[in-house]
Order: sequence, then C-alpha cells, then structure tokens
Amino acid sequence: MKEYKKNIIDITKIIIFLVLFVLIFIFLTYIMKPINVNLKNIAGFYSEDKNSLDMVYIGGSAAFVYWQPLKAYEDEGITSYNFAINSVQAENYIYMIKEVLKTQNPKLIIIDARAFQYRDDENRGPNSTRYYNLTTGLPFSKNRYEYIENNVPNYLNEDTIAYHFDLIKYHTNRDILDIKTSLKMMLGIYKNNYKGAAVYQRVAPIEQQDFQTNDKVSISLETEKILINLLEYIKTINCEFLFVVSPYSMPKEDKEKFNYIEEKIENNGFVFLDTNEYYDKMQIDFSTNFYDVNHTNIFGAEKYTNFLEEYIKVNYDLPDRRNDDNYDSWDKLLSNWHKQIDKTKDKIKTMIEEEDWYEA
Repeated sequence: MKEYKKNIIDITKIIIFLVLFVLIFIFLTYIMKPINVNLKNIAGFYSEDKNSLDMVYIGGSAAFVYWQPLKAYEDEGITSYNFAINSVQAENYIYMIKEVLKTQNPKLIIIDARAFQYRDDENRGPNSTRYYNLTTGLPFSKNRYEYIENNVPNYLNEDTIAYHFDLIKYHTNRDILDIKTSLKMMLGIYKNNYKGAAVYQRVAPIEQQDFQTNDKVSISLETEKILINLLEYIKTINCEFLFVVSPYSMPKEDKEKFNYIEEKIENNGFVFLDTNEYYDKMQIDFSTNFYDVNHTNIFGAEKYTNFLEEYIKVNYDLPDRRNDDNYDSWDKLLSNWHKQIDKTKDKIKTMIEEEDWYEA
C-alpha cells in the first residue's frame, strides 16, 4: 500500500512538473515574440466576436495598408477585418482561409491577388522571414502544423522544428518586451482596434507607369499550381470570393502576368478586380497618395476604400450593421480612429510642403 501511494505521489509530481513546464514554455514563447504589425493583425483576429464579421480581407501589406475596416463600417456598415501580414506568400492563403473559418462565417472573402504576381520574383518569394510573419501569430493547431509541414520543407528546404516552436526562433530577441500585450495575445483577448489596418506617416511622389496591355505572360508552374489548388479549395466554401489588385505603380510586365492570372481565376468562376484600371474614378494622385511604388499612404488608402466599399455595396449583399446594438463596440472605436487619421494627414501635409519624402 505504501509503495502504491508513493507511486501515485511520484506520478502526480511528474504531471505537475510537466504542466508547469508547458505553461512556462508557452509564457516565454509569447513574451519573446516581436510585437509588430504581423503579430497584431493575426492575434487581434481571434478576439473578434464569433461570426461577427461579414467580410475578411486576406493578403499582405497590399491589404492592410489599403483597406480601412473602420471607415467602411462608418460609411456603409460593413464589418470587416484585414487578416493580413507583410509579404504574404500565395501558399499561405488556403491555411489563412481555414483560420478565418474557425471563428467566422463571412459572406465575402477578398483575396489580395498581388501575392501571385510577385511570388516569382527572387527578392519577394518564399523565405523564412515571410513564413514567420504568419506562423508567429497563429495559435498552435492542426492547421498551423500542416502549414509548416507542407510548405517549409517543400519551398524553403529547411527543418521545421523552429517554425513549430517560436521560442527557438525568438529566444535571443532583444526588443523591448511588452508583457501586457503578450499576455493578452496568449489568452486570446488582444484586440486590434484598427481591425487590422495600418497607418503610416509616409509620403513620396511616385511615377505613374503605362501598364495597359492585353498580352499575357504565364506565372511559374509552381505558382500556378498554388493558384489552381486555391481555386479548387474555395469552390468547396459556402462564401463569395473576390480577387483584388490594389493600386500601385504597375509596370507593363506586371499587367501581363495579371492578365494571365485573371483568366485563370475567371475561368474557374470567380471575380477578378484590378483597381489599377480605375485611377481616374478613384482620383488617385501619384504625387501625394503614395509612399513608395507599391503602397498608398492614408490619402490613397481612403480613396481605395471609398472605391472598394462602393463596389462591394453594388455587387454583394452585405448587411448594414450600423444600427445593430451588437456592434456598439465598433462605434466606440471611431473616435480614436479619427484622431489617428487626422494626425497622420496633418503630418503628411507638412512632409509634402517640406518635400520630406519617405525613402523605402
């Protein structure tokens, strides 16, 4: 009997040790992660009320720098979120959609099509940093595991262990720690008060290029396979999908690729919208509405959001949530949003006057 009790005590001690080890490991993992726009956008998504979003915008900086969810809510009552990270890779999309569908049932998912155009550029394609942009924000799950195992060995030819356990990657992180924010992320209660939008005080005059062409140039076989797999997957989802190219200084070579991508997407029954075809309608000004060749600033983002929310209103049946008491929390975010926008605009106006241009 004594031996039995001793064994029970020993087993209990081992269990307690393992539980404490796991909790400490998880705690250290979260507090060592760098708090940046990628982590904030992904982590903030999980604190959104379940099935509260009617639209999710999935993509890269061509999504979160452009689309302004709070403006779209204030203007049209559209409830949306930018589930987006820097330099998103096209192979991320299936897994990002799966993450979205865990907690949301959106009527519309917008996909940033620029990831398919730039993926074949050796300076913008898959690498470890771009994969960490996603994996660092994703909670441990079967979907996260499959993303890492299916992509890291295949496209990076690397071992997967450091991608599964963030502490291996970030244990030497010397950034200033934000323990309060890290704990909120660990508990799944961190809120992104801009709904995944980013606001930067930047401006630079950009040359508008003549991109018009009907020619088509194929993307790589690898990237095309990723696109086709995505199209086959979303056919199984009870949701509408819209592929979008946000405005930038588009060269003709890019347009040739997008013509090819557009054909593939439309032949599979989905809508493709290149907003670069609507500079005049958006009243885009290349001298003041951008901060580099690939991104608008706040002035350009507002024009893009105005255009896209009108397009959505005409072509999709999304409810107006402005008079719904369940969305009072969105109204409470607007005041701080306006303060940030006004501050950013004033700063950019001063930069324009002083020709203090942003250097990418």
